[in-house]
Amino acid sequence: MVGMTDAPGSEPHEVPSGAPRYWGADEFMHHDFGDLGRRFELEDGCIVMTPAPSIRHQRVARRLINAIEACLQADGLDLDVEGPVNHRLNSDTVFAPDIAVFRRDTDSDLYVEPHEIEVLAEVTSTNSNRDRLTKMSRYARTKCEWYWIVDQNTLVIDVYQLDGDLYRQVAAIAPGTTATLPGPVPLTIDPGTLA
Repeated sequence: MVGMTDAPGSEPHEVPSGAPRYWGADEFMHHDFGDLGRRFELEDGCIVMTPAPSIRHQRVARRLINAIEACLQADGLDLDVEGPVNHRLNSDTVFAPDIAVFRRDTDSDLYVEPHEIEVLAEVTSTNSNRDRLTKMSRYARTKCEWYWIVDQNTLVIDVYQLDGDLYRQVAAIAPGTTATLPGPVPLTIDPGTLA
């Protein structure tokens, strides 16, 4: 079920390997993947492994989290922001969005459920199709009303709102422009400050 790998200059670690097998969300979230410098998500029972985000990606996400947290505190909103966080979409899918704004009274300390989410945000990486297509459609299916995509290269923040079963873009905030994002988090920001 799991195999060993020896990366040059490192100790062996257990990693998922061999023939594909089905993983449930609970099993996935309780499995120790070790510190492999990778990010793991679960999609339809299959483990998806991606490299650790770039330094720029992490900087943009951290600065946005800090700005959101300051906004939540200043406005006295009973919400929390973390990232990445386990977002359990269903019994066999767990994504780790870069940023999640959610109710403080979550049902679990291990993950957040769709009904607890107010805003999900992804900072694009080299494979932005996963953020713009796969994750967008999966988040829409769980009825997450607000989805932000931050392009780590251009720093444009695209704001999407759920309209029926699909997201509709309601704002695009470019660096050099200070604007208040629509939705439950009244964040006023110049995306240029995220670099």
